[in-house]
Amino acid sequence: MLPAPVSLGEGGALSAPLRHLPGVRINGERANPTGSFKDRMASPAASRARDRGLGTVAVAPTGHAAVSTAAYAAAAWAVRHGRGDGYAPS
Repeated sequence: MLPAPVSLGEGGALSAPLRHLPGVRINGERANPTGSFKDRMASPAASRARDRGLGTVAVAPTGHAAVSTAAYAAAAWAVRHGRGDGYAPS
């Protein structure tokens, strides 16, 4: 059995209806841990890297993707090394 996915609480963004487009809703992705929808991608990527025992995670530095990946890779490192305090090397 695989360990739980690396999670910082992503995916809980509330959706709100758009006033001028009935039936259309928009997600408030700023509620994600790094304030980006890229957290939804970084969580499974960091989880898979951790589960395969990889020590490095790389991503093209496109702003939000790089920030999200760094945050989730740090969390994966902390989980992999049994650190419950969120510490990760800089």
